[in-house]
Amino acid sequence: MWLLLHNPKFRLMWLVILLDEVAVISYFTVSGWLALTLTDSPFWVGATAGMGGLALASASLFAGVIVDRMDKRKLIIAGLIVQMGFSFTIAFLIFSEYIALWHVLVIAFLRGLAASVKITATHTLILDLVGRSNLLAANAATIAAFTIMGIIMPPVVGFVVERADIGWTYIVMGCAGFTAASLMATLRGVEPRKRTERTSPLQDLSAGLRYVVTTPIVRSLIILGLIGEVFGWGHETMLPVMARDVLEVGPTGLGYLYSAGSVGALIASLILSTRSDITNMARLMIAGYIGLGVFLILFAWSPWFLVSLVLLGMAHFMGAYSFTILETRLQTSVPDDMRGRVLSVQSFGFGLSNVTGFQTGATAAWLGAPVAIAIGASIVAANGLRLLRDVSARFRDQQEIDQAQE
Repeated sequence: MWLLLHNPKFRLMWLVILLDEVAVISYFTVSGWLALTLTDSPFWVGATAGMGGLALASASLFAGVIVDRMDKRKLIIAGLIVQMGFSFTIAFLIFSEYIALWHVLVIAFLRGLAASVKITATHTLILDLVGRSNLLAANAATIAAFTIMGIIMPPVVGFVVERADIGWTYIVMGCAGFTAASLMATLRGVEPRKRTERTSPLQDLSAGLRYVVTTPIVRSLIILGLIGEVFGWGHETMLPVMARDVLEVGPTGLGYLYSAGSVGALIASLILSTRSDITNMARLMIAGYIGLGVFLILFAWSPWFLVSLVLLGMAHFMGAYSFTILETRLQTSVPDDMRGRVLSVQSFGFGLSNVTGFQTGATAAWLGAPVAIAIGASIVAANGLRLLRDVSARFRDQQEIDQAQE
């Protein structure tokens, strides 16, 4: 976290991320619960997440082209404002008692479209603000922002839903988005990179995909991340069902589940924020990846709420440790003019993790949420074990080449 003290521009960006996470965490905490309340069906809980993920996945690749061509700061502001508007819209529908499932699904899709640009632009702008040598610490600090709000907001949101009205949580989301956009507008001194080549958007997209496919280390990182997102992090879509039907703890307990995961991720980010490099950390990255799968399997079958909190915290610790190293390695492995398009493929994976909500919701409706979570987690753990030796050797070879070039 030392970077926050020494880099004013990154500190401002970090505050924007922190405020944005108030809205994002609140949304993911209550959107599934709202769908469950309206339908009493685990499938529609997963489908709500799936609609947002479908939009994020389908738009992310094109978002990368946009980010590489335009001012990232303005794109982030636009994304924040759009999502703010959707939050206030849902609040109005709830308070006026017109809310219906199709509203929830449509707005989930539209939010995903806005997020595809905002997420890619945010990740690429961070490197512009801190430089490659500080990127690991910056990514860890960014994860810390996510997790701080992930600890604070879910119990608050759960309390509000249980004691007041779910509509007030959407009011909070809208206000947080407005504040973040206003703060982002004050960021100065980050000049958008001027493109010299004259190519069409489709040519840019094709070049980005070709680079991902033909660059071994980038391809390996992307595939590793995609499998983790799709089969590992997809468990979050089923937490409302676990809270209500398995652990029987209601919306307040759901908030504690989200917070427990964020505590684990925060500890991982604080550990990594003290490091300035990722040398010889490939094996730790894969170990964290495997740990995510193993602890999620244990969480899926735990009938005890307190034990489930600990297991979920451990799963997110492992996952955040692995993801932070992966993201840093990915960003430092690509040229600046290709960064937005490469990271958009990663955002595509974020979307896929929610798209699996359709499949996870259907599996949960048929076999139960624990089975749905355990299946995905088993795939993550098995893939990590398969890749542990091969991927570690590949990263080690690449690091030796990088060190020789330096």
